[in-house]
Amino acid sequence: MDTKTETDLFESQFADPVVIDQVNELIASSNATLGVGGGGSHFDARRMAISVGYMKAFGLSQGYCVEIGSLDYLTAKVVWSFFPQAQVVGTRHDLRHRPMPFPDGSVDNIVCLEVIEHISDIRYRQATTLDGIFYFLEEVFRVLRVGGRALISTPNAASLWSMMQVLREQPPMMYEWHFREFTMSELRQIVEHCGFKVVAHNAEYAWHLWDFSFITRFLEETRFSCANRGDDQFIVIEKPAVSERRPHALNLPSNLRHYPERLALKTFLRKLKWKLGMRPTPRR
Repeated sequence: MDTKTETDLFESQFADPVVIDQVNELIASSNATLGVGGGGSHFDARRMAISVGYMKAFGLSQGYCVEIGSLDYLTAKVVWSFFPQAQVVGTRHDLRHRPMPFPDGSVDNIVCLEVIEHISDIRYRQATTLDGIFYFLEEVFRVLRVGGRALISTPNAASLWSMMQVLREQPPMMYEWHFREFTMSELRQIVEHCGFKVVAHNAEYAWHLWDFSFITRFLEETRFSCANRGDDQFIVIEKPAVSERRPHALNLPSNLRHYPERLALKTFLRKLKWKLGMRPTPRR
């Protein structure tokens, strides 16, 4: 049986050791505390460096850029310091139900790092509808130009680390106060449902470079895949010239499932509301 070593498991074309060292230096010079659960001030350095790698590889610092969140946050300061010529603005509004303050088709690239797992429902009752996330992604789609891209990173709910948490009798979430964490399949369905084309989608080992060998051996012996089991996922999406909004198969309340006819009607009504200057309601 061909079993990967732990070193092979953690390898990534987007994790440049030089950039990781530079990120650590930037964090040290900031005198800021960063990290979760006792991770220390450098706990997030690899994840930041991987973000820089994706931005370089897919040209996400070109043109007019939007950072989802404040540019005063340490992560934003560190990541964007690698792109000193970039024209970038941050955001400070409620992503769940307020339009982004940009005209239609006016943005070239959007960077959204570790945000969507915090976006709650607009109205939460008995079961999540993800309407807050759908609304946010509809806004991303609206403001991007055709061919514009967005980078989204968020924890991977089907990671080796999540499995380790279950074995340790701990909640299998990166942070317990996240509203929702997603598997790679779920995230892909969500963005394709909103009309995006997926350019790249990978799971990366951003935080926990632990010994997972006993879990990977079990997965291989039982013929489950060890691929895409990193603790964080990075997806690059693009706004196509012709949008195909695919129905999803997410386990949401049944009256919120999308089918082509309803989708077409809601898309038409949404565009009409924008033309009339009305704030559109999120997709349901």
